[in-house]
Amino acid sequence: MQGTVLLIDGVSINRIVLKVQLTAACFQVLQADSVAAAMALTGDNRPDLVLTAITLPDGDAADVKRGLARHPQLANVPVIALSTENDRSTRIKALSAGIDEVLPQPVDEMILQARIRSLLRMRMQDEDLHLREDGPHSLMMPLKDAVSQAPRANTNVALVCHDLQTAQKWKGRLSSQVGYTLRTHTVDAIQELMRSPVPDVIVIELNELSAGLSLRLLADLRARVTTRDCVVIAVPNPADANIAAEALDRGAHDVLHCGFQVEELALRINTQLQYKHRAEMIRDNLRSGLRAAMEDPMTGLYNRRYAKPFLERVVQEADQTGQQFAVMVADLDHFKKINDQYGHPVGDAVLVEAARRLQVALRGCDLLARIGGEEFMVVMPGISSNEVASMAARLCAAINATPFTVAGVAAPIEVTISVGAVVGGHGKPEALVDDLIALADRALYDAKHAGRNRSSIRESGHSAAA
Repeated sequence: MQGTVLLIDGVSINRIVLKVQLTAACFQVLQADSVAAAMALTGDNRPDLVLTAITLPDGDAADVKRGLARHPQLANVPVIALSTENDRSTRIKALSAGIDEVLPQPVDEMILQARIRSLLRMRMQDEDLHLREDGPHSLMMPLKDAVSQAPRANTNVALVCHDLQTAQKWKGRLSSQVGYTLRTHTVDAIQELMRSPVPDVIVIELNELSAGLSLRLLADLRARVTTRDCVVIAVPNPADANIAAEALDRGAHDVLHCGFQVEELALRINTQLQYKHRAEMIRDNLRSGLRAAMEDPMTGLYNRRYAKPFLERVVQEADQTGQQFAVMVADLDHFKKINDQYGHPVGDAVLVEAARRLQVALRGCDLLARIGGEEFMVVMPGISSNEVASMAARLCAAINATPFTVAGVAAPIEVTISVGAVVGGHGKPEALVDDLIALADRALYDAKHAGRNRSSIRESGHSAAA
């Protein structure tokens, strides 16, 4: 099955006809004859899409939308309304109430199926973002909660038409409806559309003289990295159900199947911008979550979760190239005394400054991670044994050469560090990453045992203190 459609209509013959069409397209169909019956069905079922008559015995399509919105898991289920009157005011009223699409009855099966496919595709992408963000038990973020601010004033909308005269005409009519920056282009302007600033929304006219070129442009825009996140709205001009269905299947986010109507276009642009903004918010949350999972919040360094895979890649590269590499584990000496004497806020300030000094002392290709309270790990690709010894001494000097000045503490604080290192590579079969880290830990113990404030290096079973 492609998904579950909740079909709501007070007229049984309408339900029968639509159920036959939907079942033939491999949808599972739930049926209800009223708003109340539909809401009762959603208690035990979670439809992927709702197809409803715009007028019902106990309400209308807007009541269905409001009923779904009361349940977080159903708030963003797309709703298509079927109207017996194909007039502009009915469509505008329904679209303003949050209905995703309004189609006239008798419904054109081609445009209905294309619209269902398009809305389900967008819903699956939306759910996938939520699952990546919050895990399998997350609730969908309702559109009204995700977009509490007015659309951004710097929003750019590109109007792409068969000729510039039509584009300028559309611009003049649309400028009174929206406060966005409107730019005009012809259908052969792919290079212009990709220049910065890339449009937030691209409205494409599907003129009967250039529909083929416009449809190819639409598919091209959706496939390119630069424009794949742009909202694309198709406008058949004049109205054509076949072209509208083709535009949806080629990736248009929305379509004005009745042709250009300025109020409807403004509504659809605003709605699609809200969906786009919500997706951007979720993606930003994902990026922040990934950073939080891989970074130490205090020092801004990477953590062990990131450092181990990085070391694995360095080991693999050394196996292939025969180069040497080093793993170091460094630990601030007597750090507990600092916390005990000055308090943890001062200890935190020392850690942050120590991380900064160590980072400055390393090469650009090296990785520095905080892997414990006062413990750091360094991964150094492409470095020889002699260079490791000098780099370990340099790290020690970075910490002990200058006392740490901390706000609120009268005298500078003397801090030292001990470093343990293991050198690998040079064509020798490598140990597992955990074994390499354990070897570096043992080298660190050697440095601590030898008096601290020094380094100890192991290589092929040998060790040396410095």
